[in-house]
Amino acid sequence: MKILILEDEDPKYEEIAAYVHWVIPDAELQREKNWLAYTNAIANAKFDLILLDLLVPRSAKDGTIDDYHEHLVEATRDFNSKSFRTPAIVLTRHSLDEGDFVYNLNLVDINVIPFSDHGEWREALKIKLLAAQPKKKFDVVIVCALEKEADAFQGLGDTWGPVKTISGLICREMQVGPYKTVIVRAQRMGLVSAAVTSALALDRFEPRLICMSGICGGVAGESEMYDLLVTQICHQHDAGKWSATGFKAEHYDVQLEVAVQNKLVEVASDNALLAYLLHGLDAGKTEVPEGKERVGCNIKTGVPTSSGSAVIAEDGKTGTLAVGQRKLAGFDMEIYSVYEAARHATTRTAFFAAKAVVDDGGKNKGDSFHRIACLLSAKFVVAAIRSGVADVFKD
Repeated sequence: MKILILEDEDPKYEEIAAYVHWVIPDAELQREKNWLAYTNAIANAKFDLILLDLLVPRSAKDGTIDDYHEHLVEATRDFNSKSFRTPAIVLTRHSLDEGDFVYNLNLVDINVIPFSDHGEWREALKIKLLAAQPKKKFDVVIVCALEKEADAFQGLGDTWGPVKTISGLICREMQVGPYKTVIVRAQRMGLVSAAVTSALALDRFEPRLICMSGICGGVAGESEMYDLLVTQICHQHDAGKWSATGFKAEHYDVQLEVAVQNKLVEVASDNALLAYLLHGLDAGKTEVPEGKERVGCNIKTGVPTSSGSAVIAEDGKTGTLAVGQRKLAGFDMEIYSVYEAARHATTRTAFFAAKAVVDDGGKNKGDSFHRIACLLSAKFVVAAIRSGVADVFKD
């Protein structure tokens, strides 16, 4: 949030600045001490909020104190100013009993708040600060259903921020090359939570790309432990109707747009990618699948997967998902919702999901495989972001 403060008195400015940073810790403040500097600032830069006094010096060279309340509207609401629409607050000890100037200022979204040492101005300023705070925008949103899936991104980007609530969502900010990125963690696993989280993130952050990273189950014969499944088309396997004869599924699916799919195939085809994914994993004995000498990974693009709200934990049950779905490679609890939310976004948004297998439908399954699988999927997502997949729909 960028705030312009016109205030020549140091103690008053310091008190206002300290309170602003208490309400909005990352607010960017620009201070001007005279009227000429103030008019130049609002003419040449866009601010989110303006805080100003009425009794200030004319310029840096002329310290004469003048009352500028009669010139305030003309200067602040000049159509040629980059900040002519910016809400403004006058914080002044000036008498408020002179004619209709306070009423006139309110008509053009310039509010007057009496400033005193008693501090009554603070609550009024807080309300205005929160109302003027701009929506936070991100180039990329990464949705994760589990904390361990989100934590796997630490160290993979150029910056790594703390967990904090942004627009009501649990987030971590990170920078991936030129892309301002946020990891959003759903409140719980499952289709409903993923749908709500994705829809809110799309609406509030307006990203160019939304994607999902994490762990999934594999279908025996189609995927192996630690295989990285980049879902080209996702089905919902638990939509349908129960009757006396059993469960009859409805066929719902969402697939990637061609431009996104082509870009992901390009990323996966890079000969250096697999080495990057496997580098530094430092697998423990329990993290190596039974029957394998070391951790390996096959990157599978263009595969179909299936999502549902229930965990499938019984051997042999995954085979029932593949009925009518040729070459189904894996299953999870969220991807379908992320894809469907992106498909309905108000602006065209690229989307994809990459999850690593931690249950191969046989003897290999368990939490001991989660750490490496989360890292594999996170690394692929970061590589895809760096490749520019967020820009596939740019004009």
